[in-house]
Amino acid sequence: MNSSTEAAGIDWSADRMIPAFQAPRHLNVYNIQSASFDVQLSVTTMAGLINRPRPQVYLIYNDDDTFWLNTSFASVPHDAPPVANNDVLDALLTTYRSSVQGMIIYDPNFIDSINIATTLAGQRDSIVVSPAQVQALQQGPHKLPVLADLRTYGWHTRLQAYYWAQQNLLSNASTRLIAGLDPKNATGLRSFLVATRTFVYWLDSRNPLPDSSLSWTSERALMQQIFAALPPGATHLGWFIDEPSGVCLTTEAAKAVLATDLFINLEVWTSIQPPAAIARIKDMPVAPPQQAAGAEPKAYVSFTISDGDNLQYSQHRMLKIWRDPARGSLPIGWTISPVLQQAAPAMAAYYAHTASANDELIAGPSGAGYMFPSRWPAEQLPAFLQRTGALMQEMNLTLLEVLDVNFFERTGLTLLSWLASSGMTFSDQALQEQFVRGLSPFGIRGMLSGAGLGKPSWIVGTTNVPVYQNLGLANSVDVGCAASLPQRLYSGLVHDAIGPQAGGSAAWQRVRSGQARDAFSNGRTVVITRTCKANDDRNVPGSYRPAHGTSFSHGKGC
Repeated sequence: MNSSTEAAGIDWSADRMIPAFQAPRHLNVYNIQSASFDVQLSVTTMAGLINRPRPQVYLIYNDDDTFWLNTSFASVPHDAPPVANNDVLDALLTTYRSSVQGMIIYDPNFIDSINIATTLAGQRDSIVVSPAQVQALQQGPHKLPVLADLRTYGWHTRLQAYYWAQQNLLSNASTRLIAGLDPKNATGLRSFLVATRTFVYWLDSRNPLPDSSLSWTSERALMQQIFAALPPGATHLGWFIDEPSGVCLTTEAAKAVLATDLFINLEVWTSIQPPAAIARIKDMPVAPPQQAAGAEPKAYVSFTISDGDNLQYSQHRMLKIWRDPARGSLPIGWTISPVLQQAAPAMAAYYAHTASANDELIAGPSGAGYMFPSRWPAEQLPAFLQRTGALMQEMNLTLLEVLDVNFFERTGLTLLSWLASSGMTFSDQALQEQFVRGLSPFGIRGMLSGAGLGKPSWIVGTTNVPVYQNLGLANSVDVGCAASLPQRLYSGLVHDAIGPQAGGSAAWQRVRSGQARDAFSNGRTVVITRTCKANDDRNVPGSYRPAHGTSFSHGKGC
């Protein structure tokens, strides 16, 4: 077993949340979109080995990957060998056999063994295979040895399996990254996790029931123990079985979350720099100007698309909406992760360089990763704000969205969460002012709070930076709705979504005339931030997670 906890040759300098791999000299491109589950799993884990520390392989899982290859990676020399799908594994082994030490066999009767096999693969430079693949890979031209057969452990529950992994694998895993990943996901982030030797788990943060045979440990307690083994400031990748309670646990351990479970080719993306830096925007006033005495009161309506903190959303769903010809005909705010500049600098540059005058990029929840301010350790908050400010400044982001939870929401119990829902508002004014003070040196102009309540509000504290409460979620944007969104807005069909408190039809006249473009500098009386949901970052059938279930966004109330 490799004794080093961090993979050699990748760059963790400058307080990085995601390491940078070395710039590729050439990429071989393989399409495995129609490959079997087992082949996709083996190829994906092998790509992590081949791409450490300098990427050599780029995998095509869907049309988005082809678009990005032709758009953001056009300057990198690349070829597409004449193989695809189930033939790709043999082709990789023929070309890159020296990168692989052997095989880790997962147990088809215990799906979570795939995650443990993935952790082992990163540590033992191996690929993950099913029992059905073993004979051909052992006896064929590649002669791969079996380094571990996870069927022999006889695990019956995921708690048993990940408890064993914690006891036996965590100490040899990266100390900078941890990942939650659905074991049914063969692709996505998995290559990056192998490449970085990241510990992978899939536990339920809502389950406090202890197992007496495992030192009275529960799934929730095991998650807490795993998180505590990494230092504050480490990054949680992937996702959770339950969002609010899972993010609460990572927050309490001072580990910000980057939703990345379906982010593809991440190790390649970190290695590609854009040809031009993100241009700086002109200075904007910090607070709205006062209205002239006797002037007619005005209402301003702001629409913002949520889920930009979700890196895979920027890779997939946001790309589809962004490329719609209607974009740019209506002033829209688009949340985006400030960490995208580290994780995928060429992707961040694409959105910055193709934004129209009506598009404004906004830092997604809650800055340098997804966290809940009220649960973040107070002594670690200055470091988080410093990291957030530096990342926002690098991407020229001056507005920030923040989500938070109350006691009932963080339990993960659906009924209690629904009955006591606070709209995930960031309501602690002392914390608001601490955020503003920490981010003011980096140019913050305002904050958007929460995932939506029925009544709008806004405050300007002693820092003179406005904090706006999102009015509510107007459902979800799908691809069919995205094209018609501006036309529906212009025709006033969303009038009922904001109601008379927003100025009635007069407010819509201002939306239609474009006067609501900058709610942070044009209005003083009432600002309504109406949110609608950009329906998830996932392009997979049977998607198991809505993006921020009640999250802040823009979309299909249309």
